[in-house]
Amino acid sequence: MKNAALAFSAACLNRKTMLLFATYCSANKEVGTDDMPAVERYISDRITGVHAMATAAEARFAILSGKFGLLEAHDPVPYYDHLLHPSELDGMTQRVATTLAEWGITEIRWFSVAFEMDPNVTRYRDVMLRAATQLDAAFDLDLWSPAGTSGLV
Repeated sequence: MKNAALAFSAACLNRKTMLLFATYCSANKEVGTDDMPAVERYISDRITGVHAMATAAEARFAILSGKFGLLEAHDPVPYYDHLLHPSELDGMTQRVATTLAEWGITEIRWFSVAFEMDPNVTRYRDVMLRAATQLDAAFDLDLWSPAGTSGLV
């Protein structure tokens, strides 16, 4: 048993940390028929702020779309309107877990408004938490509380 614990500790020490700053998409979107980079499609101070924080921290950045899964800032996104439905949680969790594994993510900082402000965001948090758990990635929740109230969700 002692050797197994030592081997696990050594593996953890040798595992390179790959940090992801992530948040969920926004119902407010830039209207247009052409695809747009994800960070431009969604109109949200939260998304813009988390993207800036990820850039400053030299971390990977992603937006969880209820339709497309994890999107990087410059991934092209068409205009759409879709809220992640409870029946889609299992499938989206697998999709996100696959992407996290491909990216080599070991730690996730998840940014969200308080769940009382928008109960729908719990679905997106649940997907990320379940995917992180499957991959044994650390998961930290940061409540987003910008100075203003525009673009919170």
